[in-house]
Amino acid sequence: MESSRSDAFIFFGATGDLAFKQIWPALQALVKAGRLDMPIVAIGRKDIGVEAIREKAKQSLEESKTFDGAAFEKLSKQVSYVAVDYGDPKTFDAIKKVISAAKHPLGYVALPPDVYEKVAANLAKAGLAKEGRLVLEKPFGHDAKSAKALSETLYASFPEEAIFRIDHYLGKEQVENIVYFRAANPLFEATWSGDYVACVEITMAESFGVKGRAEFYDGVGAVRDVVQNHLLEVVTCLAMELPAERGHSALREARTKLLARVKELRSEDLVRGQVRGYRDEKGVAKDSNTETFAALRLFIDTPRWKDVPFFIRTGKALAVTATDATVRWKGGHPVFEDDNAPPANTLRFRLGSDNVIALAANMKKPGESMVGEASELVLRRSSAGDMKPYERLLGDAIDGDATMYARRDTVEETWRVVDAALKANTPVHPYDEGSWGPEEAHRIAPEGGWTNPRK
Repeated sequence: MESSRSDAFIFFGATGDLAFKQIWPALQALVKAGRLDMPIVAIGRKDIGVEAIREKAKQSLEESKTFDGAAFEKLSKQVSYVAVDYGDPKTFDAIKKVISAAKHPLGYVALPPDVYEKVAANLAKAGLAKEGRLVLEKPFGHDAKSAKALSETLYASFPEEAIFRIDHYLGKEQVENIVYFRAANPLFEATWSGDYVACVEITMAESFGVKGRAEFYDGVGAVRDVVQNHLLEVVTCLAMELPAERGHSALREARTKLLARVKELRSEDLVRGQVRGYRDEKGVAKDSNTETFAALRLFIDTPRWKDVPFFIRTGKALAVTATDATVRWKGGHPVFEDDNAPPANTLRFRLGSDNVIALAANMKKPGESMVGEASELVLRRSSAGDMKPYERLLGDAIDGDATMYARRDTVEETWRVVDAALKANTPVHPYDEGSWGPEEAHRIAPEGGWTNPRK
């Protein structure tokens, strides 16, 4: 089964927000590239019919400015629609009828984690699990215990090698570039340790709120939504030991080994916030204690990173939408006259739509005094030809390649890191929309304060 190619795509959550923003554009791109030449069965709970789902897919493509008339025509012909009740196994028989000739169906599940078990079990009862695959969206579980239990439960329907736990950050060109940059530029890798690095800072800021997914988000929160998966994966790319062997399998192993050495997050190293007005969103509990903002400080128990703090910050409704990962080196030579040196000596990776790596260095100001000013050298490459994360990852799953997916032990390690601090139920501090989060976040900020990404 590992070498077999999928021959049907079963799309659970086809009417959802993630589908609209990310998945339909990815499916059209795969069709255009000739990698998705199979039946696509869109699944939903309401019997809206195939024409409605095709129209929704077209709207998605038009809004994302990716609509391609010829590719969409092909995609549209491949798409059918089936309404199912996740609690009723008999309704899954309708899927089997549509793809009766398929031997290796792939089920992609963009649904809340509490229905994963039902979907997997019902696919198996309908005869769609044998030699099939299951791609599951994050978060995988709600904590370490539930993640372990979920894996064990899924094994009743799918073996481990058929379960693909997706984290689209692993498919981002810019995240992969962190590892490549380190490996290809020994000048930087030579100082990539606590001997030279003062701290590492990651900020994922979003200027928008939770509209459209508030009900889901209220049961998850910022830490479970993006820290436990996306941002800890960025930490692994920044901090792991570079593997001696080539290939994604070696990188996968290196990431997991690094995560095993990340110390458990202490409750005193976590600050949670909630944007004012969040509780007024439809689907949010009026007494909700869910965080829309989180700032945390982590440490890694390896010789390379001993005593070097890793700072992570993320939030909804902040000042801008941007994600930066920044390595800060220690200060300059003490013989300089500048007691207030500008905040340079940093390397910044922009992990958004821009392919940017920026090196900030201090340069001497003109004049007799040995004082300086910061200047940033920006390396920028057009991202027009880049494959989008979901196109890459779903294409890999269709081909049976799991190397860019999170393994079971990887997921369980990320939960181990954040579990205890989350269960401590630390206070949630209010903050204003358009700000940089609650003032309390400054308590665990890097020396000199947080670095706010620019647009």
